[in-house]
Amino acid sequence: MPETTLPAVRQNRLRGLAPADADTRGRRMLAGLADGTVPDPPAAYTLALPPATSWLPGLITCETELDAALTLTPGVVFGGWIACLVDHFAGLVMLSALPDESGFLTARLSVDYHAPLIPGPVRVDTELTSCSTRLAVAEVRFVQDGRRACTGTVEQIIHRRGVRDA
Repeated sequence: MPETTLPAVRQNRLRGLAPADADTRGRRMLAGLADGTVPDPPAAYTLALPPATSWLPGLITCETELDAALTLTPGVVFGGWIACLVDHFAGLVMLSALPDESGFLTARLSVDYHAPLIPGPVRVDTELTSCSTRLAVAEVRFVQDGRRACTGTVEQIIHRRGVRDA
């Protein structure tokens, strides 16, 4: 990861984040998932959720291949699975950004399908677009063949972790 800080314009919209150089549980988890030293959570395996291929605090990228086994309509990836990926990548971007004393839960998720996603290569770019101490918004963009095929928006409720969450 060549950069460790976000542009000043973005930092002004983001509050309650861990410092860019902080060694947080979420960032250690992302690094471990990327290098294979942390096992995938059971749901990631069951739902065939791809990991991030690169990340910075507040930014996640995944370059992956959409499998033909994920289609219902022939040649088109199932939209429900795409919505699952939106939630997944929004969660990963939260792990990249929040301090250890904060947790999060999805409050709202919306997906706009601009063009059918088809089996084959896709890039998923996720950005934390706003964050306060209580609410964060992530945008998840799917780009295939040079065009944006899908955009998801996820609102996350941020909460302070209690003793039982540790």
